Amino acid sequence: RNFAVFVNARRIEAAKALLTDPANARQTVAAIAYELGFGSLGPFNRAFKAATGVTPTEFRKAATDVGNA
Repeated sequence: RNFAVFVNARRIEAAKALLTDPANARQTVAAIAYELGFGSLGPFNRAFKAATGVTPTEFRKAATDVGNA
């Protein structure tokens, strides 16, 4: 893998942790993307979906639905 792929993989893993952390429930997906170094929401959404198969919003919803079940 090249360096950019490595960095994006680390960012996506960090995003998954932030999106599922109840302490960040009020933080927007865009704020998380910017915090992790993505320049805009589009590339973050594409990279996240490529890595996980779902959008960050779908990922967060699925994670919070599991916690409420």
